[in-house]
Amino acid sequence: MRVNRTFSIPIDLAQDLKKKHNQSETVTRALKKYLHYDHAPIINESTTRQLMAALLAREDIDETMKALLLQILTK
Repeated sequence: MRVNRTFSIPIDLAQDLKKKHNQSETVTRALKKYLHYDHAPIINESTTRQLMAALLAREDIDETMKALLLQILTK
């Protein structure tokens, strides 16, 4: 369900927003990001183990680094 809201924003933002194809979706994404609704982990809040697993999942990782991370993560 969606609800209409009226807010006051600076004119330069309004002009930039007017150029967007789907203004409501643009505002929704921006607010979710601002309010941390995206549930994306923040690096500062991630454990070292989580960071190593994220690196391991990348395709551009060096084979030596991949082997080392696998060794550490499988302990």
